[in-house]
Amino acid sequence: MTTPIRPLTRAEIESAAFGPLLWEAAGVDADALMHIRDAELPHLDVIGTVEADAAGAGDVVGFAAFDRRPDHLELHYLAVSEAARGVGLGARLIDAVRASAPGVPLRAETDDDAVEFYRSLGFTVRDAPRDARWPGRRRYACEIGPREASA
Repeated sequence: MTTPIRPLTRAEIESAAFGPLLWEAAGVDADALMHIRDAELPHLDVIGTVEADAAGAGDVVGFAAFDRRPDHLELHYLAVSEAARGVGLGARLIDAVRASAPGVPLRAETDDDAVEFYRSLGFTVRDAPRDARWPGRRRYACEIGPREASA
């Protein structure tokens, strides 16, 4: 997949294709998803890729939402559509997040579903406290050091 990764528009974030991706990233009920979309995402950097059709219209097939902290980037949400998995889009999204602030580390939290993805990209993974929203699921804190700035 070679479609560019870029900031997503509000219309793309409100699109029908984005909802299932947000659910994949957050795993919460519809009301909580609307809260994330309408209250959280406007305060985060939201980047992604849109697979366009012949007419130029298209659907969001992957996204990452993160914020810039004084000493690191914090990844809040990451998802790739089932149809776009296995071609490196998740890794490209992580790289784009890291490229947005090359001098600082990137941190994320995940569970068993994605911990191997983060390990495969070179993140250091350690146990994190359990989260009441996901009882019975092991949590992990993931971090990767600063990305080298492009020359």
